[in-house]
Amino acid sequence: MASPFLLPIHGVVEAGAGVVRIGEEERKEWRTDLDPKIQVVRELAGKYGAPLLAADGMFTELAATTGPEYWAADGVHLTPAGHAALAAAWLRLVV
Repeated sequence: MASPFLLPIHGVVEAGAGVVRIGEEERKEWRTDLDPKIQVVRELAGKYGAPLLAADGMFTELAATTGPEYWAADGVHLTPAGHAALAAAWLRLVV
């Protein structure tokens, strides 16, 4: 199982062909909402002995060297590089 994640991108992103503008305040609200959910995923993985990929922490560390937009342009939906990083981390965890 992989934890949910939200990359700390900066600025405003338009989603849905420019229909929705997502800025710093929306991402702060998302983070506040997401952190307890990440904790529940950790607890469930521990309770059931499931392998856990801490994707939120992984992407935060990766973003520190490249910038978060490299991994997910809007902070949520992965780029090809983000998908590759997630897949490689999952394979390291379970293989």
